[in-house]
Amino acid sequence: MSSPPAVPTPDFNRMAANFDRFLPQVHPVSLAVLDRLPEPSAGAVVLDVACGTGEPGLTLARRSPGIRLLGVDSAPAMIEAARSKAARESLEGVRFEVMASDALSLPDGSADAAISRFGLLMFGDVPASARELARVLRPGGHFSLAVWDEMDRNTLVYKLTLALREHLPEAHGSPLDRLQEWAGEARRAQVLADAGFAAVHSEVFAWMYEFDSFDGPWELLSRMGAMTGQAGLTAEAQEQVRSDVLESLSLYRQPSGGYRIPHACRLFWGQR
Repeated sequence: MSSPPAVPTPDFNRMAANFDRFLPQVHPVSLAVLDRLPEPSAGAVVLDVACGTGEPGLTLARRSPGIRLLGVDSAPAMIEAARSKAARESLEGVRFEVMASDALSLPDGSADAAISRFGLLMFGDVPASARELARVLRPGGHFSLAVWDEMDRNTLVYKLTLALREHLPEAHGSPLDRLQEWAGEARRAQVLADAGFAAVHSEVFAWMYEFDSFDGPWELLSRMGAMTGQAGLTAEAQEQVRSDVLESLSLYRQPSGGYRIPHACRLFWGQR
């Protein structure tokens, strides 16, 4: 019996330097997450889990300056970037700490609300992350989060994955394989219910990535090369992959030469 393909672990420290370059493409998801969270009262402790370089927590802190925001992420480079942003804006009541989502160094019931965009319930020990979220959220506290769902709804990365198939060895696994295992409403919803959440709601959220030219989506995909395996290809193979992705995205090319590329994720929200 053959062993399953080795799945590379995303290097989020390495991604931190260029992470903000494409944040505008997923900002609609941040707004959707916050729209499903009741307005926190002044003094409320809001936890942003797997916060990356600070979103959607920083957007919430600007909206509701009376809250106490704690953003946590396992990548120190991401946390340093988030701290720099908060310092530049002199945001009060905002702090960021290095912390894994499946092992939060926080007291029970210490958060009034929790948010997350493309981090929680995606990587690492998913059931443990759900249990930790339930543990640190006070009874009655609200949560709202976004996750990548069926892989073909993450259009750009899906198109790249298809283009890479003939160039990568069978033994190469993708981090997206792990996400696909958890895709759909049922598995994550059950994990949240098993963790102790009294109410769990879910829906698919769709929006567009918008670029002025093909250079934009290709740069985004190229910066993920270490994770997808693209970076290890020969120059000839990379050019072929680029050509295949360009062709597959032709459907989304606008008369102006720009691109409007549909994406969709899944939102979960509810109460402890």
